[in-house]
Amino acid sequence: MKKIFALLLMALFMGASEYAGAQIEYGAFNATASGSSVATLTDYQCLGVNPANLGWKRNKHNFNLGFFEGGFSIFSEPLEKKNVYKDLIGNSKNFSSKDERTEAIVNFTDTKLLIKFSETLFGISFQKDGIGGFAFTIRNHVFWNSTLNRTASELLFMGYHAPYFDSLAVDQQGDTIGYSTNPELASQLYHPTDISHILYNEYILGYGRNIIDKEKFKFYAGIDIKLLQGYGILNYNSVSPIAVEGYQALSNKYGVKYDEPTPSALTGDGFQTAGLGFGVDIGVAFEIIQKIKIGLALNDIGSIKWDGNVYGGENVNIYEIKTPGINSYDIFNESGGIIADNTNLGKWKGLASKTVQLPMHLRFGASYQALENFAVGGEFFYGFNDDLPGALTEPFYAIGTRYLPLDWVQLSLGFNYGGGFGWNIPIGVTFIPVNKDNVSWEIGFASRDAATWFRQKDPHVSLVFGFLRFSFGTNEVEKRFLDEM
Repeated sequence: MKKIFALLLMALFMGASEYAGAQIEYGAFNATASGSSVATLTDYQCLGVNPANLGWKRNKHNFNLGFFEGGFSIFSEPLEKKNVYKDLIGNSKNFSSKDERTEAIVNFTDTKLLIKFSETLFGISFQKDGIGGFAFTIRNHVFWNSTLNRTASELLFMGYHAPYFDSLAVDQQGDTIGYSTNPELASQLYHPTDISHILYNEYILGYGRNIIDKEKFKFYAGIDIKLLQGYGILNYNSVSPIAVEGYQALSNKYGVKYDEPTPSALTGDGFQTAGLGFGVDIGVAFEIIQKIKIGLALNDIGSIKWDGNVYGGENVNIYEIKTPGINSYDIFNESGGIIADNTNLGKWKGLASKTVQLPMHLRFGASYQALENFAVGGEFFYGFNDDLPGALTEPFYAIGTRYLPLDWVQLSLGFNYGGGFGWNIPIGVTFIPVNKDNVSWEIGFASRDAATWFRQKDPHVSLVFGFLRFSFGTNEVEKRFLDEM
C-alpha cells in the first residue's frame, strides 16, 4: 500500500534518514450500515467490538468460519476524489507549472488525510446454548492520520525553494542545499502539525455467554484477550510553539535509516516485530422482549511495548534541506526524498523501549427488530485517548437499518457522523448464495459513504468486502434477529 504510506514526511519533520547528520473498528462487510454493530455483531466478528455477543447465535448453526474479510477508508480534505483515485491509489502525474505546486501547498495546509485499512485474515467461532461462545480471529491493521501546517506543506512541495530557507549552497557531492540563516525550533516551525501511523497484527481469543435467561429478558457478558504484534509506529505532534511530542519504532522494511544509534536496533530485512503487547475487551448485552438488543463494551484496555528501532523525538533547530520538493500529489512515494538535515544530531534519540497505551474506547448501541425482516439501530463511540496512533480523533455517532427483501439478500443503509470522517451515508448489500439448515455462505460489499459517489470535495473513498464467510453445524435454535451481515 504505497510502501505503507512511505512514512509521509518522516524525514522532513525530524531529519530521520540515511543522510541526516548533524508514526471505528475493523469493518464487517455485513454490518457496515447497520447502525449498531456493538449490539448486533456476533460470532468471531464481535471480537474487538463486544465479546458478550458470543452468548447468542445469529442463526441455527454452531460454527462460523471466515477468511479475508476487510476494508479500507481514505478520507481526504487535501485532495478531491479524482485525485485520490489518480494520485494516492493510482499513478500520479508530475506538476506541469508553478501554479499547480502552489495549489498543492494550499490544499495540504491545515487539512486532514485519514487512512485506515483492516483485514480479518481468519476467524472461527463455536457457540452452543448452555456453554456459551468461543471465538478466535487474526486481523491486521494499518492506520495513517496527518495534518500539516503551512510551513510543512511548503517544505514538502517546494523543498529548498521554500521561503524558510533563505540561502542556497552546493555541497561536495554537487547537491544543492537550502539552509536558513535564522533557524527555528521544530516546534515553532511546524506548529500545529500532527502525524501518526501504526501497523500491527492482533490475535484475539474471546468467550461470552448467557447469564440471565428469562423469556422477556436476557443478559450476556463476555471478554476477549488479544496479543498485539507491532511492525511500526510513528507519532509526531507539535503540541505548542515550545514543545513537540515524538516517538517511533519502525521495522527495517520501512527503509528509514539513522546516524543516531539506538540500543533497540533491529537487524535483517522485512517486517520484523518491533513491539509486543496485550489488550482486553469487556462487554455486556441485553435482550428485551425478543425485539430489542442493547450492547455496551469497553475495548482496547492495554498497551504495546515497542523495543525495536525505538527513537524519541527532540525539539531542535531545523537548519537545512537537500531536495527541491516533491513534484506530484503522490506524497507517499515521493516524500521519501524530503530530508530535513540538522547539524545537531539530537533530533531522534535512541531508546531501549517505549510503552504506548492502546486507544481505549467505549461503545454503546441498540437495535430494534421492528418487523421480522426489518431492523433499525443506533450507536455511540467515544475514545479516551484521541492523540494515540490508531485512535479516532472525535466521538462517533451512527444510525442504520437492515432489510431482508428475500431470504438470500440483505440490504443496509445508514447515516453517521464523527470519528474524523465527517458526515457519511454508509450502504451495503450481502448475498447468501447458500442458505440451508446445515450450512450457509455469505458474500458482500459495502461503502462507508455512498455520498462520495456524487461529490468531489472532502471524499471518503472506501470499500468493505467479504467473500468467504460460512456457518455450519447443528440445527437447533430458531433465530429471532436478522442474520448479522
